[in-house]
Amino acid sequence: MSETRVSNRYAKSLIDLAKEQNILEQVFNDMQVFKSTVDQNSELSNLLKSPIVDAEKKNSILNKLFSGTFNQLTTKFFEVVIRKKREYYLYDIANAFINQYRLMNNITTATVTTASAMSSQTLQDITQLLEKNTGKKVIIESKINPSLIGGMVVQIEDKLFDASISGKLRKAKQELLNTYISK
Repeated sequence: MSETRVSNRYAKSLIDLAKEQNILEQVFNDMQVFKSTVDQNSELSNLLKSPIVDAEKKNSILNKLFSGTFNQLTTKFFEVVIRKKREYYLYDIANAFINQYRLMNNITTATVTTASAMSSQTLQDITQLLEKNTGKKVIIESKINPSLIGGMVVQIEDKLFDASISGKLRKAKQELLNTYISK
């Protein structure tokens, strides 16, 4: 079975259980924390994917890391996944859970790349504009890329809006080349 199918099935099961127990928000927060912890700690990622480390040790480590802060359902879910020898998929399950939760709650993510840091007011204005245009709640991920010179590039879902100076220069160059070639 493909990784995506396994991850989506486990994530769907966890969502259903969390909804049943009215703790969906808590489990969603747990999954976000778990994902960011694995993102920031390659040793944890390697541990979960290692066939050498036994399930008991993996369970023990996850309990030490998360049992005091995570909801009991989340920690029990981790134990079940590890017992079924699917711990390799835990990170992908967390990603699938987050994506399914966002889809259920009409939330999308936009990546806004600028040449320099934006003020909180500018971020708020961009968020409101994107929410108005998409009809969804938008979570902004801000990035800085000085090579843009100025302006911004917005990636939301499958759309890319390039309003950067470097993008306009690139477009102008291409138009000049096309004009020169066509003559």
